[in-house]
Amino acid sequence: MARERIPEVERLRGIAFLAVVLQHSIAHYSIAPGMTANDGILMAILLMATKFAVPVFVFITGLVLFYNDRGHLHYGRFIKKRFGDIYIPFAVWTVVTILMNSGFNPFVLEDWKHLGYVLITGKSSSHFWYIIMLFQMYLLYPLFRPAFLRVKAQESRPIGFLLLLLSGGLYLWLISGISEIGQWMGSLQIPVWSELFTTYADRNALYYFFYFTLGAAAGLYQQEWKGWIRRYRKLNWLVFAFLFGWMLIQAVSEIRGSQGGITFYSLSLLRPSMALFLISSIIVMYDAACWICKYGGEMLNKSLTSIGLYSYGAYLMHLLTLRLSYSVDESLLLHAPPSVRIAASWIISAAAAYGATYVLSKLPFGKWLVGLSGRKGRSQPHPPDMPRQLKPNAQTGQAPGV
Repeated sequence: MARERIPEVERLRGIAFLAVVLQHSIAHYSIAPGMTANDGILMAILLMATKFAVPVFVFITGLVLFYNDRGHLHYGRFIKKRFGDIYIPFAVWTVVTILMNSGFNPFVLEDWKHLGYVLITGKSSSHFWYIIMLFQMYLLYPLFRPAFLRVKAQESRPIGFLLLLLSGGLYLWLISGISEIGQWMGSLQIPVWSELFTTYADRNALYYFFYFTLGAAAGLYQQEWKGWIRRYRKLNWLVFAFLFGWMLIQAVSEIRGSQGGITFYSLSLLRPSMALFLISSIIVMYDAACWICKYGGEMLNKSLTSIGLYSYGAYLMHLLTLRLSYSVDESLLLHAPPSVRIAASWIISAAAAYGATYVLSKLPFGKWLVGLSGRKGRSQPHPPDMPRQLKPNAQTGQAPGV
């Protein structure tokens, strides 16, 4: 039986993609010549407002997987589908990135070694770490899935809520000890495992598990989740505003005290205070997406939905399209205010990445480039956080998840 689509999730995915692009535009201009501390404060505000992007993508992954879970799963087919839909496009754009950055000589062994290294670590570009982290979650999903479904089968909302709170507390404790965990794991010198908690801790799925768990809870208890969002709307936004102000004060203090330019170390993802803020951000951004569905108007809703549907391919290539925006900036906007330069870079890059993904998805082999199939002129986008859909059901008009 097909599950009803969740419209706010489609809008939320589009918002998250736009936020990711803006973050990377800010990162570029934070080290541009001539930027002042006041410019840095503006960037910190924008960065805080968009910091939710990656956690929201992880949240959506958990939500959609469990919302569409129909009670049976074949691990081999599940992983094979994700490998084709997610990893292959990532590998293609990894190669494209290498060719554009340093080139590749097929007759040089070191180039092959480097290619293998970046295909495993996502080190060819600063945003590919997310794909490596996300794929770990897909690999582990069939293993911890039974525990989530067992909690749901108990049909006890208080127990489910208590377990969610406990997992949140465990996550904050885990994040607070990242440094100590890294030192301990590093001392053990276990191949692969030690590196996962030291050199590659930023892409260790364990350090993002609560966002996935929160999404799983929202997917398994969808109506209860929406009801809770509505019931505690004022409190949720009040908490968000407090945490936003608290984190912003830290960022401003860092910027004003920095002697080496504009930095945002206090806004790193893997900090307990940031984790609290991001959890709050997920909640209010979900609420905002619900508001957009009701009051945002047809154009805004259609635009965000379309952006969200093509978000995976656009995410893979957006750092390359940012380069295009920098060319425009250097030609036309060098003397413009930083806010104008950041906004122009953001819009150009997001539009170019979306447009390129849309065009590539229409090709017969578009699936291998952007995760979307254009066979027979029809494309059904399926970002990495959304199981690929079957043809719409003739009776319901909905596309059940696989």
